[in-house]
Parts: sequence; C-alpha cells; structure tokens
Amino acid sequence: MLVSSVAGIGGSSDSSNNSSPSESVKRSYPVSYVRSAAVNPATLAVVFSVTNDGTQPITPSCTIRMQDAGGTYKGYDIFDITDAIAPSQTKQVIVNLTITKEGADFANQFSGECSATTTDKGTNAGQEVVISDIQNFSATEGSEGWYWGASFKANQKPMTQMDCVVKALDKNGKVVAETSYRANTLNDGTVIGYGSDAQSIVDSTKKIVISIESFDVKCTL
Repeated sequence: MLVSSVAGIGGSSDSSNNSSPSESVKRSYPVSYVRSAAVNPATLAVVFSVTNDGTQPITPSCTIRMQDAGGTYKGYDIFDITDAIAPSQTKQVIVNLTITKEGADFANQFSGECSATTTDKGTNAGQEVVISDIQNFSATEGSEGWYWGASFKANQKPMTQMDCVVKALDKNGKVVAETSYRANTLNDGTVIGYGSDAQSIVDSTKKIVISIESFDVKCTL
C-alpha cells in the first residue's frame, strides 16, 4: 500500500474553541474523491482529499473504498496519515487499492472516511479572510467572446481552500453580475477557482463587461 501527501492547504487556528484534555472524542473529517486511474488490471491508484475543519492539527485514520456499481470489482484500505494536517488545511493523498478479479478499470464508485481522536471541538469554518489586490480580469473588445472575472489575493497559506463570492459593480455601485465558487490560493496568495466547475470566470455580454467598474469580494474558510 502506497500513501503519499501531494498537496496541503493552510489556515489559522483559534485555541479558544478547544475543549479540555478530559473530553477527547473521535471526530470525523470531510473526505472528497479527486480522481483515480488503473495502474494495472488489479491495482487502482486513488487520489482523495481530507480537510481538517477543526482548530488543532490532526493525524487521522482513513478507510478508502472503490467498487463498481454492482460490487463485483472492489477494494479497500485502512491506514493512518502520519503527516499532521494543520487547522483549515486540506491535504490530497494517494493510495493504491487492490481490486478484486482484476477489475481496476471498472471500479469507479468512491467512499471514504477519516477520523481522529481529539479534544478539539472548534472550527474555523465560516471565518472571513482578508482580500487584497483586486483587479479586473474581464474580457475586452477584441478577445474571443465576452466574460468577466476578478483577480485577487487572500492572506492565507498556499493551497488554502475557501468559498468565495464575487460581485461585479457598475459606476453607481450597483451589482451587475455575481458568481460564487470554491477556491484555493497559489504561492503568492493569488486566489484561483478549485475544481472543474468553479465559476471564477463567467460568460457574459459586452454590455455587462464594459459596465464593470469595481468588485466586491468575500471569501470564507
């Protein structure tokens, strides 16, 4: 079994939400499927992410499963993530699963659980981050089609995930367009859309694009 961390996302912690050592509990953490690929007929490499939505570092234990719809081809693994995941950090992990009956090409349904014993009962979820360097990233005349978007930075560590709402405003401060999406940060703090369905750049019309004068941006962990 191969386990390796391939990405990390950092955030801040709030020790005021921590409970006393006598109140340790088993806490579950959000797990998401990212992608998978057959290494050979019997082995499936699976990439998934686990998010520490608490306020203390964790080293969770995980159970990851893949199978086809009928359950003919399936495999699972149970393991510990030994590199601590910081508060508000999402870490991508790779695990190789042995799939029964050499059905790695057919196992396409994911399920996973990660948990850790902790005294932490707090969360940074919903905490607003500081946004800066907002710039207009919309298309102008002469480009291919019309779309709008904003480029900006957040005061978070590289690869920090967050939920962002971006509103485009005209010269009177009226909202002329709005989008929301899951995002993360690059090494310099620039925020980009996270996932193939992130609507950080939105198809639009010439009328809307040329009317945009400023942006209202809000992102929360």
